[in-house]
Amino acid sequence: MNRKLDKKRCRLFASLAFFVIGLAGCGPPQASPQNLPLIGSLRTALSTQNPQWLEQNAKILEARRDAGEGSEQEFAMFQAIIDKARGGQWQEAEAEVIAFQKAQRPPRR
Repeated sequence: MNRKLDKKRCRLFASLAFFVIGLAGCGPPQASPQNLPLIGSLRTALSTQNPQWLEQNAKILEARRDAGEGSEQEFAMFQAIIDKARGGQWQEAEAEVIAFQKAQRPPRR
């Protein structure tokens, strides 16, 4: 149980660190190609304010993070958005996921 609490604290710290860096002028990170569809899925969960869909996205992202399928910066962005929605700030989280989505560049081929 203590390990889960430590993991949540680490994620919260990473999320806060990301936003501090973001406030300094850096834009949102680029999502890995396999995670691009999750931005749209998360956006749908947020726009409908559906907690079940939100948690489904969170589980997928956690599994991908554990598998090393993406950067720490992108997962910190996803986690910060999810945490905001979990805290009841659905519209703010949706605005952030829209900005995240708009900041994406097409994947290199």
